[in-house]
Amino acid sequence: MNRIVARRVLPALLLLCLGVSDGRAQPAGQLAGDEPTSGAQITTITAPGNLESTATLGCVTLDRATAKNNPVDLFLAAKACIDAGRFEEAAPLHLLAVLYGHFDMNRVSDETAHQAIIAAQMEIYGDLSKAQETAFNAQLKLMVHDPKTHAAFCTVASRIGPPDYVPRYMIQHGMGAFVGNGGDGLVKEFNPAATWSKIMKDQMKCPV
Repeated sequence: MNRIVARRVLPALLLLCLGVSDGRAQPAGQLAGDEPTSGAQITTITAPGNLESTATLGCVTLDRATAKNNPVDLFLAAKACIDAGRFEEAAPLHLLAVLYGHFDMNRVSDETAHQAIIAAQMEIYGDLSKAQETAFNAQLKLMVHDPKTHAAFCTVASRIGPPDYVPRYMIQHGMGAFVGNGGDGLVKEFNPAATWSKIMKDQMKCPV
């Protein structure tokens, strides 16, 4: 995935689900606040691994996802389900991707890289029709507010557990990938178990 093309702003629920901050995604190489002049050409610069997907899942049920799947993998899987009209499968994949995104934002030290979650959604969901948006958002609301559906998600997400991959897709999205901050890009003394428990409890209201 080499370029962020936001055809239009996506609905607030879809982009901001579970409290992901509303940072406007900028094309890699274009700094926030930069306004392209009329007729100007924009050169898109990306670092290797920026917003990369490491597995092609297709439209699958949530129980087929694993802790090795990063948010980009999961958003793409959700999009495949949306395109197939399978919104019940799309919603939990999307929610797990958002939870994994929150987890990665806690362990990636470069704050400029945290936009990767918004950027990936805008890239992947940018061509949804109004009808698709409406159906998808309705299912997302059901996932959050319907006790039975919510409990089913919590059970499967808890079984899958916290991410078990290096968040290269996010690390390489930040400015640190260009200026060479050194190191592995991760927060030192990060506690995966405590972070995952807190996210499941605070963001998704799942029992822990």
